Amino acid sequence: MTEWDAAEYSRRSSLQEAMAQEVLALFDLNGSERILDVGCGDGKITAEIASRASKGSVVGVDPSRDMISFAQNHFAPAALPNLRFLVADARHLPFKNEFDLVVSFNALHWIPEQHVALSSIRSTLLSDGKAQLRLVSKGARKSLENVAEETRRTSRWNTYFQDFDDPYLHLTPEEYAAMAERSGFRILSVSTKDHAWNFRSRMAFSGFCAVGCVAWTSRLPAAERTDFINDVLDRYQAAANHDSGEENTFKFYQMDISLLAS
Repeated sequence: MTEWDAAEYSRRSSLQEAMAQEVLALFDLNGSERILDVGCGDGKITAEIASRASKGSVVGVDPSRDMISFAQNHFAPAALPNLRFLVADARHLPFKNEFDLVVSFNALHWIPEQHVALSSIRSTLLSDGKAQLRLVSKGARKSLENVAEETRRTSRWNTYFQDFDDPYLHLTPEEYAAMAERSGFRILSVSTKDHAWNFRSRMAFSGFCAVGCVAWTSRLPAAERTDFINDVLDRYQAAANHDSGEENTFKFYQMDISLLAS
């Protein structure tokens, strides 16, 4: 699994936070739920969930030790005694029949073995538990990750990526729903939406891309990483069908899927 830079992620993750807030706005919690946040990152959203479930309990898990350390240091038990953070891989969650609700916000598409993660998530839920997942879906337009993959295969970069596997998996809603059903879920709803986020400057877009492309740039010498990011963004602008004035706009699909443990 990729090791993320938690401090840099926290500084550059306003987009991810906004996308999670869209989902949180739909939640109707009674405050006593036991909730698991898979791929909790820096813990900001997990802490907000804990504040809403003040009579329940919330656990945030992430495979990145740096992320979990950051979350533990910034969201102390004294302020939120119902919240804890653990290092854990979504494919091998250390819980069994414990949670009323599992949430995940733009994390699961970074796991190529998503069927394994879904089965693991299902095992953490109580018999009537639910999962609310948001992730990047496959669409007609190339994703930033698709472009990063194309870039690393070019002659300038391919020597750094021997034995490198795609670090993500994007599926259509139909493909994801079928996989969820095979993993022990009943589909309550599934929808997709096309989003756009204007970073307003090349520097801001590059900073976001540098954090999101760490699976690729970690293979490169430090002196080459900025050039790789610039190459990705140049190619992305051509692939994203940008109109004039949209040079620093990130276009992406979001899939929301609600699942019931069956």
